[in-house]
This record gives sequence, C-alpha cells and structure tokens, in this order.
Amino acid sequence: MRGTTLTPSSKFQLTKWYADCVGHNGDAVILYCGIMRWRAITLRYTSVLEAGFGKQAAVRYSLRKSPMPVEQGTTIQWQSNSLGIMGVWERLDPSFETEVYESSEGVIKWHCLHPRSRASINLGCGKVVQGLGYVDRLDMTLAPWKLPIQQLRWGRFLSDSDSLVWVDWKGPHSCRILLQNGILGRATAIDENEITLSGNSGLQLAGGDVLRKGALGETALAIIPGLKRLFPSKILNVREYKWRSRAELRRGDSRSSGWAIHEVVTWQE
Repeated sequence: MRGTTLTPSSKFQLTKWYADCVGHNGDAVILYCGIMRWRAITLRYTSVLEAGFGKQAAVRYSLRKSPMPVEQGTTIQWQSNSLGIMGVWERLDPSFETEVYESSEGVIKWHCLHPRSRASINLGCGKVVQGLGYVDRLDMTLAPWKLPIQQLRWGRFLSDSDSLVWVDWKGPHSCRILLQNGILGRATAIDENEITLSGNSGLQLAGGDVLRKGALGETALAIIPGLKRLFPSKILNVREYKWRSRAELRRGDSRSSGWAIHEVVTWQE
C-alpha cells in the first residue's frame, strides 16, 4: 500500500490525486483529492465533477479531512464520506512514474498509476457510473506559480483495447511524455484535435463537451477560503479548458474508438 510522499522539510508540499471514469454512454465523473502544506497552512480538499452525456457539468467540493486513495495490488479504492462517494479502479495497463522536473527549488514527480482500468464509482442515491477509468498522482515540492512553463496539454484516451496518455509542457522548460498502453512512446505533434504518433498512427479527437473552463481562481481553487491572500495572482489567473470527447486511435489499418478527457492549461503573462 502506497500513499503520500510529503516530507516535513519542504517549504511547499502538494500531493494531488486525480481519478476518473467515463461510462459507455459518455457519463463522466472526475474526482480530485489532495493535501497541500505551505508556510503555516495545511489544506485538504476533495471534489467531484459529474457530467452526464449532453448535460452541463456539476461540481461538489469538501474541505473536510478525508482519507487519500488506497492502493492494494492492482486495485485502487477511494471513499469520501463528506461527498458520499466510493470508487474502485482495477488496473488493466502497467503503471508508469517519472520525475518531470527538478531544480534547487523543488521537484515534480508524476505517478501514472492506472493508465487504463475498469472503474466503478458510486455517487450515492443509487447512481453508479461504470466504465473505463484512469488514476494518477502528482507529488510536488515546487510551488505551482514557480513552474517554468507557459502551457500544459494533458489528456487520456481509453478504449476496450488501448490507452493513450499524454503530457506536453511548453515554455522555458519543455517536456513531452506519451504512454501507449502504459509503455513509453513518441508523439510528433499534440493539439486540441489530434495526437500525431510516429508511423501511420494517431488519435483523432472529435468536437468535445466542455467540462470546465475559466481562471483557476474562479473554478478549481474558488472554494479555498482567503484565496487571494494565499496564492499569487499568477496561479489564480491560470486558465483551464477541459473537455470530454469521442476519439479514434488509428494504428496502421486498425481502428480503436473510445472516450478522451483532455485539457489545455495556460499561464497568463
């Protein structure tokens, strides 16, 4: 069983979990939970974004102390009593982890724990979303307003036979990571509509539904009390666009269809 790797010696410490599931009909659930320590502040948070297919996304938050997800073998379980939610993910593709960035001011470690999994999320009131899911964890000792990047593209595509996960940093520190079925691969180009792979391969993203958009200070961080006193404007003004899209993976003559969740995050000057 593994969990947070925060160490008391770091000035800024963040462990952030992300988990999702998209049902066969397109119903999407995205879960976030984490713990941040900075100066004299310890902040715990959980949130759930629910987006039925063709419906506007709804978000619920909690700042109550809540257990982090628990890893046991190939299974991850996560429960939030405050939000009345329980989720289970059973890994299908191998996990991957790497140190994305390191400097004298801190490090960023990315753990792609479940590039593709069978997932079931019980949202309460008899509502359960089942389908393919994804889980990762980010451990940071570098404050996010000190990130040496200008734009981040991230996404995951899942089908019954394939997974594709991409991370693309642009700016003073550029970094591109692509996982295909949990194994490192290579992307020659990444944008909102297409991921171009080496050879006659690529992922085509159809016009998607917006799950969340706007400045972080008005969306993901809005629940935090004393927000403007805690965080520099550079992080509050970061703009995020997140979509759910139908997608098709092309590998030579073969085709694989499924759902993608993907985003573009831009740091304002």
